[in-house]
Amino acid sequence: MGILDDLREQASQKQEEQQEDSIAKEKLEHNYQILILPKMQQLFSYFKELLDYLNIIEEPIVIPHYSKRYEQLGELQQQDYRLSSDRHGGIANFEKLTEVTLRFYCLGKEEGEEFVHYADNKVEAEQEKDFLSRRKVKYHYDRHMGNTKGGAVTFHITRKIPVIFKFSVDYDRSQIILSMQNHENFELRTQRIDPEHIDESFMDKLARYILRKDNEFLRMDIDEAHKEHIRQQLEEQKRRHAEELAAAHIREQKEQESAEKNKLSNKFKAFINSSRR
Repeated sequence: MGILDDLREQASQKQEEQQEDSIAKEKLEHNYQILILPKMQQLFSYFKELLDYLNIIEEPIVIPHYSKRYEQLGELQQQDYRLSSDRHGGIANFEKLTEVTLRFYCLGKEEGEEFVHYADNKVEAEQEKDFLSRRKVKYHYDRHMGNTKGGAVTFHITRKIPVIFKFSVDYDRSQIILSMQNHENFELRTQRIDPEHIDESFMDKLARYILRKDNEFLRMDIDEAHKEHIRQQLEEQKRRHAEELAAAHIREQKEQESAEKNKLSNKFKAFINSSRR
């Protein structure tokens, strides 16, 4: 085969690949325009109307027991709803929606209210910091200076829990992803949704769940593939958590060993100095 024949074949393969990519992109864009965009617009319009009514009523939803993890969190009030459609908290082009986000807060009765939570050692303290940071909950802490070996920490946690329901477009899979954060008991949850499943019934169940009328939305069927994905995520989280605990334990041991060495060194220096007198 001559050089021209070789180049001709390579060029032909390249053109076929480009054509296949172009067809695939056209299909994805068609799915977005016909299947996904109308559902995103429907979601935005539904939530906008819902929030208009809630802002007129101006009556917070009382949550008697938000969290099993922090019983001292006490009663909270759900209020301060915000709707956005881009990543910066604003409103994007309605004809190109790729994200719809509903935000609100579960608050204490007074602005800036805090409650106290204790961590008995460094490992628990690191777990607490990671937990609160991942859930975007504000806090500050005090170390117990008299207990440097155990590393006990007092956390001052603000009674202001940010809650997020975010719908985002998975363009490549022609699906919509719903991410839920902190609606109850600091739960983080993600669910893939086929666009055809989003209808008036879906939105009504979701709205009733958001407004704490019932938990029917939580009982929506999840396909086996997604269940397996959730199981894999949980296993990965457990693995990472175990590694973090082991690393924290090793750090604590090293710090204790270093402290003991310093004590011995200081005692030895004191003994030498006293012997020279």
